[in-house]
Amino acid sequence: MAMPVLLLFLKSGSGTDYNPKPVRLQAGGFISKRLGIAECDLLCFRSGSIREISRARSGEMVEGGKNDFRVMVVECGEYDPARIRAIVERGMKELGYEPKGKIALKPNVVFAYDPKLYSPIAYTNYDVVEGTVRAIADQAGVERISIIENPAIGNPSRLTFRWSGYRERTARLKPEISKPLSLVGIDEDRRVPVFIGGSVHHRVRLSKKFMEADSKIYVPKLKCHCVSKMTGTVKLNIGILNFDDRSVRHDFLLDEKIADLAQVGWPDFVVMDAIDIGVGNEALPPGRRLGLILMGKNALAVDLVASRLLGLKGESEVPYLAALIKRGYEPSRLGEVSLLGDAKSVSDLERFAERVKPYDDEFYRWQDCNKEFARMGSPLKLLHGPYSEFTNEKCETGCVMGIKMYMAFLEAFAGAEAFRKARPSLFIIGNIKEEVDAKGAPVFMFGSCAKARIKNAKYVMKIEKCFVTAADMILLVGNRTGIKSPFMDPRFLAMMVPAVLAGAVKKTINGRYLQDVGDFVVQHLFRKL
Repeated sequence: MAMPVLLLFLKSGSGTDYNPKPVRLQAGGFISKRLGIAECDLLCFRSGSIREISRARSGEMVEGGKNDFRVMVVECGEYDPARIRAIVERGMKELGYEPKGKIALKPNVVFAYDPKLYSPIAYTNYDVVEGTVRAIADQAGVERISIIENPAIGNPSRLTFRWSGYRERTARLKPEISKPLSLVGIDEDRRVPVFIGGSVHHRVRLSKKFMEADSKIYVPKLKCHCVSKMTGTVKLNIGILNFDDRSVRHDFLLDEKIADLAQVGWPDFVVMDAIDIGVGNEALPPGRRLGLILMGKNALAVDLVASRLLGLKGESEVPYLAALIKRGYEPSRLGEVSLLGDAKSVSDLERFAERVKPYDDEFYRWQDCNKEFARMGSPLKLLHGPYSEFTNEKCETGCVMGIKMYMAFLEAFAGAEAFRKARPSLFIIGNIKEEVDAKGAPVFMFGSCAKARIKNAKYVMKIEKCFVTAADMILLVGNRTGIKSPFMDPRFLAMMVPAVLAGAVKKTINGRYLQDVGDFVVQHLFRKL
């Protein structure tokens, strides 16, 4: 019996200029359930012809890699572009990946600033990016390569590219390879609308360069995460969103949000930087040497392997991976993954995992704010309640993530002694049902759901937003706790302001602002009118 086929065409450009691109529709997803589709073909429309790319969950090893559950684990004890290039070339050959056409290469550059203050372990090391670029630039079918990224909310890509070294090293690499190479900040690129029809996202607008790519390579950084347990390949899709779409339902529905994005952000090949992994808080992680490169054609398979290297069972202990599996994505467990290279079994992975132990306080740094306040002898305190008075369930992935990152930034910038000397302050997230005695301290309430009966407060400040980001807290709370905020530092402002202005000029010239205004009028203003 032939399986039903669903074609989704994405419009790009203007007028009748359509440039349809492939959309992976996973069986068991929101759209397939609505339409009663058990299995779907992934099709690509190109130059007037239809070409089958992959058949979801068919069990075949087909182009596109979604059903190729092989993951290659290769030891690499140092950051060396030449060695990494050889590893990637070997991985592409053994895993059967042949990049062609326009390539979008997506690393993780969530945050970068002065390495004297903030950990460079937060982002994919450029040596891994360079090794990967050199490997794919030698492929005859490759036309051009775009390194594409959008950092954490509130961070201009051009500033992040500067401090991570991406801007300088990309400029040096360009004349050394045979294919055109560009560095693209998603926050400044023109966008195209993409239909998802998911449980969280109905429609998003993604980078034009990203959606025009014929093949996508993800180059994630393996790190612990303060609310999602780990960040690897699948979660890298948060970084394909612009700041407006990124903040949508970044709350108790975060895992479903990430699962939705897999429909449009499924890479064709993965090269994971697991040489130095990040532990603790993902934006400011201490580093530990694991000494591995992971490669594969199935994002979920790579992440299941990566999770075990952090001592986790990804299928049950990493919530967004569990959400993908629940929707029908495969493999559904680590036992279905075929290991190649220097790891042939799960016991080999567990042996490698010993390199990053112990699982001590540093390993879980800034994953519990009150624990960290106690560590530094600080008078700050966080009260965290349910997101509604009708439930006991707490939102663990919105404002809570924001305050963990906010406090980690403050400690890196001002130091532990500043926390010890801070003014007594109370932070509230969620619905606190008991009466709260602030004892003369200021109270900061984060999030639309924040609610409490407060007495004896010096003052109450509420940021009415869902969700409240670390950038919001840095900007709006400022120095009110007695801890110096990086946003108030003239050195930081001297770099941030020009970056914001330069980005604004570019978006004015390339029509991005005009495009955003048009989308707002059509999608939002008309509805209100």
